Amino acid sequence: MGKKDRPMPSAMPGVRLAQAWVPHQPYESLFPLNEALIKGTIFPNLYQPYKKKNHGR
Repeated sequence: MGKKDRPMPSAMPGVRLAQAWVPHQPYESLFPLNEALIKGTIFPNLYQPYKKKNHGR
């Protein structure tokens, strides 16, 4: 086993560092596929684009 294949030692053994939480997504009123590819999601309730800020420019 090479050095790259070895797991990194944990500074805190037995401690879970992160856990993903994904809300339930109902399969209703989905974006059309071509629009979903542009927006990055098929679920309208997940689509939250960043608003561009002017910053006085």
